[in-house]
Amino acid sequence: MGMMEEIEKLMNVTASSINYRTINLGGRSFYIEGIKTVVSLGTDEIVFQLKNKILSVCGNNLKVKYLDKTSCVIQGEITSVVSK
Repeated sequence: MGMMEEIEKLMNVTASSINYRTINLGGRSFYIEGIKTVVSLGTDEIVFQLKNKILSVCGNNLKVKYLDKTSCVIQGEITSVVSK
């Protein structure tokens, strides 16, 4: 069982109640799962459309290190993550 599944189990969260998952690793790397589309891509902000939200990752020198249909890894100086 992976780390996210362990956390969900500890919190009594069901997979159907989760629309997306994120992990911020010390403000240097950011992982997001549950992406529908990439709205905008820049070195200071990357914006994602999720199922029911917009998620904005802001910072400096942001770079997409990995991207597939539903997940992304961003590296750089991450200063804030905002969901709307």
